[in-house]
Amino acid sequence: MEARWMPWGKLNRLSDGRVLIHPLLDHMADVAAVLHRLLVMPAVQRSLDRAAGRSLSDVDRARLAVLAFLHDIGKANSGFQVRYWRERADRPRCWLPLPECGHGPQGWALFDDCLHGAPRILAGLPLDLMDSWGEAVLPLLRASISHHGRPTGADAAEAIWQPVADGPRTIYDPAEAVAAMGQRILALFPRAFDAHASELPTAPAFAHLFAGLVQLADWLGSDTREGFFPYTQAREDRAATAPRRARHALQALGLDAGDAALRLASTGCDFAQAFGVPGVRPMQAAMADDKFGPVVVLEAETGSGKTEAALWRFLHLWRTGRVDGLYFALPTRVAATQIYERVQAFVGLAWRMNPPVAVRALPGYAAADGQTAKALPEFNVLWSDAPGDDQAERRWAAESPKRYLAATIAVGTVDQALLGALQIKHAHLRHAMLARSLLVVDEVHASDAYMTRLLEHLLRAHVACGGQALLLSATLGASARTRYLGIGSRRVEPPPLLASAQVMPYPAISHCTGDGPHMLPVEGNPRHKTVHWEARDMIDDPMRIAALAVDAAAAGACVLVVRNTVPAAIATLRAVEALAASRSLDCLFKVAGVSTLHHSRFSRQDRPLLDAEVQAQIGKQRMPRGGLVVVGTQTLEQSLDIDADLLITDLCPMDVLLQRLGRLHRHARPGPDALDDDRRPAGFEHARAWVLTPPGHDLAPLLKRQRHGLGPIRLKGEPMGGVYVDLRVLEATRRLIGAQPTRSIPADNRPLVEQATHPEALSAIAQQLGEDWVRFGIEYDGALAATKTVANLHALPFDKAFDDVHFPQDEGRIGSRLGAADRIVVFDPPLAGPFGQPVAQLAIRHHLLARGLPPEAQASGAMALGTHEGFMFNLGAMRYRYTRLGVERVASNPERSQDDAA
Repeated sequence: MEARWMPWGKLNRLSDGRVLIHPLLDHMADVAAVLHRLLVMPAVQRSLDRAAGRSLSDVDRARLAVLAFLHDIGKANSGFQVRYWRERADRPRCWLPLPECGHGPQGWALFDDCLHGAPRILAGLPLDLMDSWGEAVLPLLRASISHHGRPTGADAAEAIWQPVADGPRTIYDPAEAVAAMGQRILALFPRAFDAHASELPTAPAFAHLFAGLVQLADWLGSDTREGFFPYTQAREDRAATAPRRARHALQALGLDAGDAALRLASTGCDFAQAFGVPGVRPMQAAMADDKFGPVVVLEAETGSGKTEAALWRFLHLWRTGRVDGLYFALPTRVAATQIYERVQAFVGLAWRMNPPVAVRALPGYAAADGQTAKALPEFNVLWSDAPGDDQAERRWAAESPKRYLAATIAVGTVDQALLGALQIKHAHLRHAMLARSLLVVDEVHASDAYMTRLLEHLLRAHVACGGQALLLSATLGASARTRYLGIGSRRVEPPPLLASAQVMPYPAISHCTGDGPHMLPVEGNPRHKTVHWEARDMIDDPMRIAALAVDAAAAGACVLVVRNTVPAAIATLRAVEALAASRSLDCLFKVAGVSTLHHSRFSRQDRPLLDAEVQAQIGKQRMPRGGLVVVGTQTLEQSLDIDADLLITDLCPMDVLLQRLGRLHRHARPGPDALDDDRRPAGFEHARAWVLTPPGHDLAPLLKRQRHGLGPIRLKGEPMGGVYVDLRVLEATRRLIGAQPTRSIPADNRPLVEQATHPEALSAIAQQLGEDWVRFGIEYDGALAATKTVANLHALPFDKAFDDVHFPQDEGRIGSRLGAADRIVVFDPPLAGPFGQPVAQLAIRHHLLARGLPPEAQASGAMALGTHEGFMFNLGAMRYRYTRLGVERVASNPERSQDDAA
């Protein structure tokens, strides 16, 4: 006769055939203990209080812990319990009729009035007492049951909730399991049933935040490593041990960062000590101001120290307990990698004890403490330095992209933050973790319309939960600044007129308080430069571009050539190579002796080599040598400390052009710590930039068909797209270049940006150029509005009741716009790359993938091309090669790929 069945919550199948189980009640206690501990952490408590509109009490926290305990109530169903047996043939006879099922929708069905047998199943829960908690109970309970990452529906299957019987004897009854849950919550959280307490908060934002916290609690409470929540041992009282385990786990992760006294004791340093510099600039010192509102905008020129300013603000807010974490969001993976290294150095100098883990939050390229991880079976990882258990615990947040924002300090792309604002799986987890942090968005002007609207949405939710944000830009227009400052403000301010916008101070710190927006002029980089620029109408001619670059290199100049697209960059490099060879001139940028260029389509192993070499050869402490030509794309304009004698660049919007100009004469030569012979070559003592334009400087043909990333890509059935789509901005930029041969940087930054991006300026250009341009402006603004509408439809509605939120089934289309559909291709064993490094992984952008590529598709047909030449491989129906030129698709759609961006 079958023994009485103990419901299991977790199980582990051992290689010898044994099955270990973790009792369901004990797992539920684990998760409730983590959630209860989370609720008393200052930053989490502050976020919940702000979202609730009142301070939470101990009774509130106990009630929320009860709801978190019930997150896995669905596992009591017999259809889930029968999954103990992997093979149907191994089941006892009395379990054979049961269909296997999950537990999320099955659990919610008990409360959704769709299950006839629900009253019998729920009879053992103290529902009458819970009714006094108010109308929020059911939405919050659904948020808890939806802990797998998306709002759950209901599965009304009756059979799975029936008792399992062996003849006349009941082996297992789900109702008895649920009754045991009722007894356990009464014992664990008696305060929850205080009859005189206030009802739970009903604000929708509160339920969404709670959903994310339960997801975190479940994920952490399911971690079976020894220091966290291993399966219950014999004679262990989990009710007693779970709270201790929860406290240890949250401290090990850094989620419990201690009080203000402990934080001050661990970081007793000033700015100079934190960054290893002689002193602090006024702009950086101002970041410790306590009077700033929740959204701060810092505008200062490239190279002025904005990164250090942002880290100093974080340290100030962290010391005072106003944030518990930092997420530093960059526009590209390359930029994120660069900033991650600087953040690591900052942590090493600023913390004299108990330094937090710094996580590089890049899927497929994650790191923590400077170490990298290798995925193992059963969702485990092996760190490159093979740490002990304590180090593995510290790096928990780096083991999955969905956990990145749980780190005390994380550096990654802006996409990872924006995924917390979309209707995709685990968005609530990301949102809840970000709410406790300072969100820094670097190069905030670089986002497209879709990402900008999502960022605004994310910031509104972030501020509504008490979060802090710092937006950095060298070139932010007045319209964008006004929108950002309006987030969290009761007053909606109109953007300033063009005449006013272009005379506003720069550099500046802006923020908004209850009495409106404020702008504080600050001093940034004391070094100014005069840029001599002119337009050259040769954007279509790689050989003429190469001639300019090689001639300058022959005179000893370090030349930076920035093209808007990868194909144009490759064509230019080939032309430079041919011309240099014909003149026997050694001026090529090389890595490991191999001529190459700089863009985003290189492997995880090779990209650091490219970054290190480009900075070594054309950076602040550049190698003493003759002339040099470095060719690349937009990856060269952000985060790299590059100092060129001459800049040759494709036409681009003025704000982007100013970023590229930041790489021209970036440092004084000779500087105070430079070599004696480190001087600009003759003829290049002044900063000079040549901006490449179409023939005759005429942009009108681009209204019909884009070229070199300029203008709209028009594909049937798809919205207008492209790299730099708004030709009005490009025409305004071209005119400004021609209007005056020299400009003072950064003194002219503000008027240049406003005259090239302000709506008044764009409207005037369209009117001057005629009907086609006016029509384009209307079309572009319509496409912009449509893109923003799509972003609004994709955004997670934090102001909507959790009960009324339903994620779309096809999340891939939503995530693809933020790179979530990019594919990480794994090569095991690694293949020999073009620079002598084994290549284990390659990231392939979603627009280079075959349509309908299955998620499980893997690389095949790999073939070496020769020593230091790279390799070829298949992915689905497409053939790719990886060489010194990066990843290229061998068979591609010409219309789609002719102007692939960096």
